[in-house]
Amino acid sequence: MAKPTGKFMIRFWGTRGSIPVPGETTLRYGGNTSCIEVRCGSELIIIDAGTGIRNLGTELLKEMPVKASILFSHTHWDHIQGLPFFQPAYIPGNEFKLYGNKNWDAKLEYVLRWQMQSPNFPITLEEVSEVGAQIEYVDINAGTVFRLGDMDQITVKSVELCHPDKAFGFRIEYDGKSLVYASDTENLPELDERLVELASGADLLIHDAQYTTAEYYGLDGNPKSNWGHSTPEAAAAVANAAGVKELVLFHHDPNHDDAQIDAMLQTASVIFPNTVAAVEGTSMEVRHTITPTQFYIEETDTFYTYQALAAL
Repeated sequence: MAKPTGKFMIRFWGTRGSIPVPGETTLRYGGNTSCIEVRCGSELIIIDAGTGIRNLGTELLKEMPVKASILFSHTHWDHIQGLPFFQPAYIPGNEFKLYGNKNWDAKLEYVLRWQMQSPNFPITLEEVSEVGAQIEYVDINAGTVFRLGDMDQITVKSVELCHPDKAFGFRIEYDGKSLVYASDTENLPELDERLVELASGADLLIHDAQYTTAEYYGLDGNPKSNWGHSTPEAAAAVANAAGVKELVLFHHDPNHDDAQIDAMLQTASVIFPNTVAAVEGTSMEVRHTITPTQFYIEETDTFYTYQALAAL
């Protein structure tokens, strides 16, 4: 296998869960649903096809022809609803390989076809395939390890997460660095050991943090337990247990404005300091980040370790 060349980069095109929420209160973190662009050198991987994939498609028109692998974590509406508006799919000469879970109740190809059937949409996926890009479907089992790239320089691992309808988590390894995507997953009341193992030692973990603890346990309304989503505290606990270098909070609730996400980020950072919240339109490099063993809190004029801070 040839030595990889080029940076390992990601860009967030959609950071929300459930439904897109454009508006003044969501400007900083974004309102589109789940979609991430991954660049491993010159190779393109897209994870999920929420409404964010529309803007990604517009950007990709600048670099035709386009060849990409699209990994689907699952086929809930907020992860597929942008695909009919992905312009590169309508252009001949482009190539897309779509990966989905072999054991879903309905195969990926059928789900994507159904959402573009009349009267839901005026153009069928079959018609798109006849005149547009070459589209290939690959059904994989949980635990499957496969390679991507012209020289097989990218390794992808998958596990099923704790989420309705068998959502996948993915680990992408390239040039000795690793990215883990766990968009929809419930790590409460106990951590999912499958995810902890998948994320072990990862340089970057993108993790569901949809609900606050109060929302999850129904302290101020109906509980959200068993809905398949996590809290900032749970995401940070996974990051600590797996020994990852950096954590990104993802799949923001449509009912949360920017200020609420700020507060949730602060909550997670107390447990795992090297945490950020996903911001639509921003890019990050996957690199070997050295996570600090201590950090300083000005109010108390004290340096804390993770363990000491978590005990406060």
